[in-house]
Amino acid sequence: MREITISEYGYIGWDNEPTDKDKFVGNRTLTEDEFIELENFIKQDEKTYNIFTRVNPKCLKATSLVGIVQTKTLSIEILPKIYNNITDCDAVKNDCRNIFTEMLKPLLDINEVQISKADLSSIKNKNIYEMFISMFIEHLEKLIHRGLKSEYVSKEDNQFFLKGKLKFKEHIKQNYIHKERFYVEFDEYLQDRVENRLLKSTIQLLLKKTNDYENKRALRQQLFIFDEVQLSTNYDIDISKINTHRGMEYYEMPLKFAKVFLKDQSFSSLRGKDNVFALLFPMETVFEKYMEFVLNNSKDNLGIDTVLVNGGKNEYLLSNGDCQMARLQPDYLLEMKDGTEIVTDAKWKVLEAKENETKGCSTVNISSGDVYQIFSYLHFYKAKNIAYLFVPKTEDTQKVVLTYKTDNYSEDGVKIDLKIQILPIDLNDLINGEQKHKLNKGIFDE
Repeated sequence: MREITISEYGYIGWDNEPTDKDKFVGNRTLTEDEFIELENFIKQDEKTYNIFTRVNPKCLKATSLVGIVQTKTLSIEILPKIYNNITDCDAVKNDCRNIFTEMLKPLLDINEVQISKADLSSIKNKNIYEMFISMFIEHLEKLIHRGLKSEYVSKEDNQFFLKGKLKFKEHIKQNYIHKERFYVEFDEYLQDRVENRLLKSTIQLLLKKTNDYENKRALRQQLFIFDEVQLSTNYDIDISKINTHRGMEYYEMPLKFAKVFLKDQSFSSLRGKDNVFALLFPMETVFEKYMEFVLNNSKDNLGIDTVLVNGGKNEYLLSNGDCQMARLQPDYLLEMKDGTEIVTDAKWKVLEAKENETKGCSTVNISSGDVYQIFSYLHFYKAKNIAYLFVPKTEDTQKVVLTYKTDNYSEDGVKIDLKIQILPIDLNDLINGEQKHKLNKGIFDE
């Protein structure tokens, strides 16, 4: 299976001589058969249709969905556009994968996941999907070392000895002639419980999906341990019966991964025929969830008392009698320890400042909708007169302060300027720096 890596909003197609030289780089060019196979998959329904947009009959453009798209002969890895260009350099790809994987953990509620130092070399050059399979394998290995849990399972059987409770109706029905047998109901202490069935089903699924030799070998070894366990026949019912209390705490992490792989929890899982599938994450959601995690992690550094997500309060901008409309939902309303409030928003957009040499200033490609939205937040909340907009930092993103051209006054009649400060977030430094997942002190200083 051929593996290709592109970035979100990157181009892929089969024209060997594209009209736009920037649309193709080396191995991102498909054969005509591969392109048709990919097109057939994304045309299946509305969800798959949103993975790519059509540029021309020979070229597709990725959207903001990031992850893996796999057809019968092709595996396409779509990485977040953290850098301006995703080159064929393995170091750049690995940086993107590492950053993206760290950002995903709050979204998937697996913040405590860590790959041991011994396994760091084994996950290098693996695509995003294979990296998550490696994480599942590592945590399942820890579970196996502690031992599979058993429980009493109720069974009915026609036996040659009396065991448990005799079922008179079935006994008479089945043993009218065979007087030497007993139809009984009894309990057996077995490993065949719902948690183990879900884990075995996950192993079976991943054996079909993985193309990595080490992952496949490890999964086969683990499958042997679950030999006495049946496969889950209904994921929804078995997941609803999960019990991780009373000594079952070490099952929590492998089961979180099992839910992700089996039941599309927290991201888009799109399956087609003939082992064709896609596992994709909307980067807007990933970034917003990650910044929520970072702000909560930075409370001491920044003097934050409470992080209110989506405003945290049922407050509306419009009303008609008792009916309220237009709910105010800033991504994060920060209640500071000094009693003030700060409005913050997160946008997964590359906001570039363009110099206007004639006027001696610069413009930013921020959307009008975001401008109006933040303006309403600053007016409604008794917050600091400046809102902060978190965006991913790229080579072209700068820290910029934008001022609203309106007359605004404080309660005591003093004229104030309402502003937006664009704060580029260096994800590489935030994830790999000394203060891991924490914003530096003074980031809100103008």
